[in-house]
Amino acid sequence: MGKSDFSSLSRRVSRTATLDGGALIVDNGYSVSDATYILSVPDLSAESRLALLATLQRHSLITLSCKTGCYLGVVEQVDESQGFKIRFLVKAQLNT
Repeated sequence: MGKSDFSSLSRRVSRTATLDGGALIVDNGYSVSDATYILSVPDLSAESRLALLATLQRHSLITLSCKTGCYLGVVEQVDESQGFKIRFLVKAQLNT
């Protein structure tokens, strides 16, 4: 997968400024569904590109299998300006 990024980790946190100059921080924890993966596909053939784009256009939920596990999610964006990059938003981790 080229230079794909599977290292993103975030928590459900919000911060609100208070009138006394401090801040109120609410931490609702971690959920795998907060993950966003950037998939980089180098040297994609024309046939594979067309097949991948057709799949992304026809299906709202996609299963992604990668080195960190199997995930159900959606493709938010496809960027072909520098190679072929896919922004994948995780909905749930599938049992492996």
